[in-house]
Amino acid sequence: MNVSIIIPTYNEKENIVILTNKLTEIFKNSGHDLKIIVVDDNSPDGTSSVVKKLDLFEQTIFLITRQEKLGLGSAYQAGYDWCKNNNSECIIQMDSDLSHPPEITMNLVDSIGEGYDVAIASRYVDKGGVSSWPIHRKIISFIANMLVRVFLGSKLHDNTTGYRAFNSDTIELLIKYDVKSNGFSYLIESIYLFHKKKLKIKEIPFIFQERSIGKTKLSSFEILRFLLSIFHLLIYGIKEKPN
Repeated sequence: MNVSIIIPTYNEKENIVILTNKLTEIFKNSGHDLKIIVVDDNSPDGTSSVVKKLDLFEQTIFLITRQEKLGLGSAYQAGYDWCKNNNSECIIQMDSDLSHPPEITMNLVDSIGEGYDVAIASRYVDKGGVSSWPIHRKIISFIANMLVRVFLGSKLHDNTTGYRAFNSDTIELLIKYDVKSNGFSYLIESIYLFHKKKLKIKEIPFIFQERSIGKTKLSSFEILRFLLSIFHLLIYGIKEKPN
C-alpha cells in the first residue's frame, strides 16, 4: 500500500530527525511504500534546512515549505493536496513533537486496509491514555470532547486527537469541503464532516506522551477558537468549496 505520513512542523529541528528515523525503520520491511511529507511554516530554528540534510530526502522524505506561519489546518490541506497528486492510498497525519508514538502508525495502516474510511488513535478508549499531563490539560481535553459529543453529535471517544489515518476517498472529501479553521479547531471541523457523511471510523488506543523537547503550541487563543468553531458549525454547518 502507498502510505503517506503528513507531519506539520514549526521549530521542530530536533524532533523531526528522531521521528523520521523511527518511521523509516518501522516501515523498512513492512511491504508498504512509505512517503513522509514534512510541511514546515518557515521555522526560525531551521527545521527545513535540517530536513533537506536527511539521508532519504526526496526519496522517502519530502518537504513543503511555506513562507510564513499559516497554521495547522492549512498545513494538513497542503499535505492532502500532495497526497492526492501522488496517488496515496493511506494517509496519516501526526504531530512532530513525539507525543504520537510512531509505532501506532502500523495499526492505523492496518485499519485502513481493513476497509475503514478513517482510523483515529484514541486516548480515551480502553488501553489508551495520557502520560505526564497536568490536571488542567486533562480537564480542558475532557470538556472539549464532551462539547463535541453533546453539540455536534459525534459518537467518538476522542474527537480532539490529531493522530489520524484516512483512505484516499476521505482525503478527496477533506479537499472538497470548505474546512475553514487553521488551528487545532480544524480537527473538530473534520470530525463534524466525518459524522455528517457517516464515514466508517475505527478508534485505536494509544498513550499520548507529553513532549520532551520544545514548547507546546496549544494556547488560550486556540482554545477560544475551538469553542467558536463549535458554535459556527452548529449555526452554519460545513459546505463544499465554491467552484
